[in-house]
Amino acid sequence: MCKIMHISKSSGTNPMQETWKALADPTRRGILDLLRAEPRTTSDICAAFEGQSRFKVMNHMAVLRDAGLLRSEKRGRERINSLDAAPLGTAYEDWMRHYEVEWAGRLGRLQRFVETRKSDMEAKAVPTVTLTALSLDQSVEIEASCDIVFRALTDDIGAWFHAYRQIGEDATDIVIEARPGGHFKEWGQNGDGAIWGTVQEIKRNALLVLEGRMGMRPALHARTVFALAPHGDTGCRLTFTQRGVGEFTAAHHEKVGEGWRIMLCEGLKGFVEDGVSVGPRR
Repeated sequence: MCKIMHISKSSGTNPMQETWKALADPTRRGILDLLRAEPRTTSDICAAFEGQSRFKVMNHMAVLRDAGLLRSEKRGRERINSLDAAPLGTAYEDWMRHYEVEWAGRLGRLQRFVETRKSDMEAKAVPTVTLTALSLDQSVEIEASCDIVFRALTDDIGAWFHAYRQIGEDATDIVIEARPGGHFKEWGQNGDGAIWGTVQEIKRNALLVLEGRMGMRPALHARTVFALAPHGDTGCRLTFTQRGVGEFTAAHHEKVGEGWRIMLCEGLKGFVEDGVSVGPRR
């Protein structure tokens, strides 16, 4: 099953305000840190905060649940809690929009300053740069364990990742060095190549965070997160989020979103479940 998750805002409240309120408390941030690694039972979460009563920890969990940051699912006698990162994405996007406006204003003031100082030369127009935000949220459910999916995402990415190449058709392979500071890069003939991003955070079989342009020429910077969690008895749910800032148009946003949908829902899923290799390394 493959779907694109849309962030919804409830009426009567400010979702961003609720998100920041939930994040204001260090205990609640600690709960989210636990859930970022993997889903946990309510008992496990309460046990992680020895200095607080079970009642107090559960109150914190209720605040996170009301803010849409925590999801709970009853499984037998236990209640499994997992992180829902969508409200964090909304807060991040709204926050970046303030800086987008600020930087657009600074560039405009710089343009006017330069033009007024060109009394001894022909005035030349300075192009105005409009920065926009990129925000993508997708998920794919794969019939394989999280360790198998993680290996396909890192060690075997060249077998299924067949997206646009920065260096063109001469690209022969694309790799991820699965370690902090490692590069996500493509190789070509005669030593040609390009860096897509750098590994910022990694937790085997659970989390991979990359930062860089990720092959997008309009992007100034982008942060890409792959989060893995068990799904059902033997499956894995991969949640993909990407936040970027740059000279994006609506067409860029649509093209990048569709590209990642194909990569994850057809490329990665097809490779893991059916052994289909569609990348440049055949």
